[in-house]
Amino acid sequence: MSDNIKFSVIMPTYGVGDYIGDALGCLMMQTYDNFEVIIVDDCSPDKSGDVARSFLERDDRFYYYRHDHNMGVSAARNTGIEKATGDYILFLDPDDLYERNLLRVCAAMLQRNPVDLLVYSFTEDYRNSEGRVEYMKGISLENMDYDDDTVTTNDPALIHKIVMQMEEITMLGYPWNKCYKTSVVKENGVRFQDIKHVEDILFNCDFLDYVNSLTVINDVLYHYRNQGQPRLTGGAIDDYFELQKIRVKRIYDQQQKWKSCDFEVLGILSKEYFRSFQSAMVRQLEAGVKCDDILAWCKKQQGTEAYRELRKYLPNDSKIIKFLYKPLAEGMFGTALTRARLMGYTKHHFPGLFNRAKQIR
Repeated sequence: MSDNIKFSVIMPTYGVGDYIGDALGCLMMQTYDNFEVIIVDDCSPDKSGDVARSFLERDDRFYYYRHDHNMGVSAARNTGIEKATGDYILFLDPDDLYERNLLRVCAAMLQRNPVDLLVYSFTEDYRNSEGRVEYMKGISLENMDYDDDTVTTNDPALIHKIVMQMEEITMLGYPWNKCYKTSVVKENGVRFQDIKHVEDILFNCDFLDYVNSLTVINDVLYHYRNQGQPRLTGGAIDDYFELQKIRVKRIYDQQQKWKSCDFEVLGILSKEYFRSFQSAMVRQLEAGVKCDDILAWCKKQQGTEAYRELRKYLPNDSKIIKFLYKPLAEGMFGTALTRARLMGYTKHHFPGLFNRAKQIR
């Protein structure tokens, strides 16, 4: 296979000195040659920059840029977009791991079907402090009930359906399990917004406004490493639920624009909304907010249009929904608070069990 497709791998870097060497090593060992690695150091205070620069001496496909001051992960990725010269862009995180054939598999698929967006499968790896995997969950086409190993389409209706199926299994929101056609990104001015926590899904929704062709493959090419490290998009989020409502509204507005906002879509968005509602209660308990104040906050949410509309579409098809989200949708906030307290206890004392529970969609 000729290596005529060039990839631009954009890697934002901040506070990942213990991990970035593994990530860059995965790229050096790729079985496909035609790529560039654009490392954007967002004024990292640790050894991340030193580790990154050491790779420049060993491989002339690696490029290093450093911001004068910390600007955030969105700005770092946007800097990478400006520097990119490849046919397709990948946004890979510096504290994760990738298969050696990541770029070769993507190139083979894109040579066959040069689509606007290629989505590949991944695992979420939950590791202990020694790095040993304690729990792993695979996210792939199989989770979407597709028997085929590949789904390729330029049918707008099917693209819109697949988008929501990916959102339901957490495959849509991430930027690191996708190859984006560079011309679509640059010609339409698609960039990451300066916003916390939901910048990835907003970028993907903005990009999808211009997508006319899409491929999803079953190949597991990426491993999201959760080892308790601070994530690039992590940290304390005081307005967590407000940000999640922005996420839900952006997807809703896009589906409305596409005229594909049916009962299935509304059911998925309802689950998103009430899962975030419940998570926000857990976060408030962790922050020491008084129970009376949390209940008052719940009452305030009950008066919003989003709550009143989405409660109508909450499915009743799983134990998690019945146990955690139904009380919220039915205004039983005392019950919901008790169960949020249980979730918080489980999170701190039985993290493995909590990680499994939160994966149930």
